[in-house]
Amino acid sequence: MRLCTGLALAALLASPATAQADLLSHALGQAGDSAGGAPPPTPHDPDLTAWAGPAQPITLPDLLQHAVKSAPALASARLDIAIAEAQIEQTYARDDWQIRAELTARSSQGNISGITLNRSTQVSLVADVFRTFSTGGTLNFRAGSTFSRNPDFRDNTQSINNWADNVSVGYSQPLLRGRGRWLWDAQERRATLSRDAAVLARRLAAIQAVQTVVSAYWDLVLAERQVAITQQSLDLAKERLRITTLGNEGGKIPRSEIPAVQQIIATREEDVLSGELLVLDRSIALRRATGMPIGAGALGLRVPIDLVELAVNGDIGDLTERAYQASPELAQLAANDKITALDIEVTENGLLPRLDAALSLGPNGQDEKFGTALKEMATFKAIAVQGSLLFEHSIGQENVRGQARALRAQRQKLEVTAFDLRAQIAQTMARAVAQREVARRRVTLSQRAIELANENIKIETDRFNLGKSTNFDVLNRLEELRQAELRKTSALIDWHKAEAVVQALTGDILPAYGVTVQ
Repeated sequence: MRLCTGLALAALLASPATAQADLLSHALGQAGDSAGGAPPPTPHDPDLTAWAGPAQPITLPDLLQHAVKSAPALASARLDIAIAEAQIEQTYARDDWQIRAELTARSSQGNISGITLNRSTQVSLVADVFRTFSTGGTLNFRAGSTFSRNPDFRDNTQSINNWADNVSVGYSQPLLRGRGRWLWDAQERRATLSRDAAVLARRLAAIQAVQTVVSAYWDLVLAERQVAITQQSLDLAKERLRITTLGNEGGKIPRSEIPAVQQIIATREEDVLSGELLVLDRSIALRRATGMPIGAGALGLRVPIDLVELAVNGDIGDLTERAYQASPELAQLAANDKITALDIEVTENGLLPRLDAALSLGPNGQDEKFGTALKEMATFKAIAVQGSLLFEHSIGQENVRGQARALRAQRQKLEVTAFDLRAQIAQTMARAVAQREVARRRVTLSQRAIELANENIKIETDRFNLGKSTNFDVLNRLEELRQAELRKTSALIDWHKAEAVVQALTGDILPAYGVTVQ
């Protein structure tokens, strides 16, 4: 029976890590049948899960959907786009027809050489309908009527009434400053560029949110995998203790071999407990990153542990160039540069002198009676034509020149910022690619270390069975296997996280995880 048990343990310890759990169960079953039943397992301390609640199973796509729906940065970016679109709509007011009406009344009483004159009264109503056109000119339709009552100087006891009606159409056009469709459309173009910058900001917020969630997800995967590896090592140590105890009872193994195994079991149990606390901490961080609720009974998360090696695609030069093209930050700087260039054009237009031409014509009528004055106007008995040319210029215009110089300096500052940003992108891409390549090589080396550790465990176990080794040596070999598996897991996680950085820089992270930003 002892020989069978020793062979079962040797096969268990020498087996690959992926098959050790099955072999462990088989070995435990055989030993239990032979020894009249295995010792009961140590009950798991329920204190941690009692207040943390059961771990909620969830996948990465579900986590990303939570993040996209609840991320404050994305919600703020959507509102910025709505504000920018509303500002674009405000610029459409330049196409509106505008109506303006003004009613004025004035009454006064005079005195000449001690003689009090009758009260003088004047009431005027003027209405304008006008609109500005793309040339900068304004078309105006005006209608007015004025009633006046003045004293008759020939007889101060009498008054003279007068009605004056007129209708005219006028057009005023700036010839230098303020002329041109490009200036008329400047506000809409500026608002459109601001909206484009807001859209880019939303994309940047989405990329950052997804990258944060992906990084937190892999941190949780690493913590869970570390607990699983440590738990597996603990189970192997417990099996080692069981077999050592059986060997001691049979007189084949001295009792001095038992404390070394018990010590490593106590250490592993402490490592498992610390690992579970780390898993809980990573779960809370992931909940925070995705906007999931955090509270009593809603703390833990459980994610699928599926660590696979990735394909290494893309040359660093091509990846960096793609990052330049896809960078929302560079695109935002380009949009801001266009806005500044537009502001410079508008500002420098103010250096031109003001030269406005205006022309208006229309019939008018005048009589003591309102009806007669209106009839004269309607029959075009009198036509008024008025033209004007207004010139205005400020000598020096240092305020406008200073503003234009400030805008040019601001544009140069954007160029410096863009240059530095491109350097940052290249630096981050180089680091991510290097980390990805190093992680890939670490995975290969760790896998080789795992294979050698399994071979060494088998050799050390055989030596122990021959009495040429101790449990301390076998446990050291088990620890080497655990450390190799931990290193491989860490390398795989670093590989996935470095790949996420590369995808974020190239803009592939959103389609790679099926995230659409609305």
